[in-house]
Amino acid sequence: MLRLAFAATFAFAIAALRNWEFSFLAPMLAVQILAASPACPNFRQGVTIPLVIFLATKVALGASILLMANPSVLLAAIGVVMCWSFYAHRRGAPPIVVLLVQIAFCCVPLISTISRDVARDFSDFLLWSSIAATITVWLSHALFPGPSSPPGAAPVSAALSVAHASQVAISDTLVLLPLLVTFVVGGDINNIVILMITMNLLREIELTAGRRLALAILLANLLGGALAVFAHQFVLLSDNLLLFLLTVFLAGLWFGGRFVRGGPTAPIYALGFGTFLLILGLAVTPLPGGSDELFTVRIAKIVLASLYTLGALSLVTRLRLRARAG
Repeated sequence: MLRLAFAATFAFAIAALRNWEFSFLAPMLAVQILAASPACPNFRQGVTIPLVIFLATKVALGASILLMANPSVLLAAIGVVMCWSFYAHRRGAPPIVVLLVQIAFCCVPLISTISRDVARDFSDFLLWSSIAATITVWLSHALFPGPSSPPGAAPVSAALSVAHASQVAISDTLVLLPLLVTFVVGGDINNIVILMITMNLLREIELTAGRRLALAILLANLLGGALAVFAHQFVLLSDNLLLFLLTVFLAGLWFGGRFVRGGPTAPIYALGFGTFLLILGLAVTPLPGGSDELFTVRIAKIVLASLYTLGALSLVTRLRLRARAG
């Protein structure tokens, strides 16, 4: 709990002191790394994270520039990459690696439709944010060490069979692709919020999730977004960096305390905290080329992303279950 709260706060402090425009990236990545595994990443794993970001963003940026004149080919290429990433996730690939690839291939092409310079800036900030997140995670484990794990121990993810993972990956891609087509063609950078929330939901929601769990996911996203907007208003009134960081820390304690209890609701609080960091970061430093959106607009986008994802998944549930049965 303390590691999660400290990591989000410290990473936000780095982004604020460095005046990073995409301030939500470092704390969000740090929390995702900690949530993915209770063990401290070793040096090789820590170096792998920035390396994956560097390669993914460069490839995504190059593809966006080369194929911008032919959006259909660009979207097809993005769809293939996203399908492979969803497949890798369901086969047990490290969640943080999947997240980095998906952020690069969803956000960079969208931002490129606004400005190539802003897309290059985003790629650079994503790389630096991944480095800051890795350092923050190491520092968090050093300050708040946990019980040592046996050598080679790692959290075991429930890998699906090849056929089942393929079918789930295709269905997840079918859910995400309409958003990508709409936003890339429309060229609205503020829609990154919807893309990020949708990607997080697709990685976390199980295909057998019931209505009660679906409602809990929606409420958690709403709670995270609402707390972020209120926190932003408090920050504006106080105009004090320390109070801002204290607000992030307290939110991290609340969400983290419920996440570390485990159980089927744990991922819900991780999603809620991720939404909190995303919305608060965008409120503090609006996206270049975007706008400082109103409270109602931000909340509406959270609701839209959650309802769309849950609704679209319900349409492809039969495909997933059929593959599982087979």
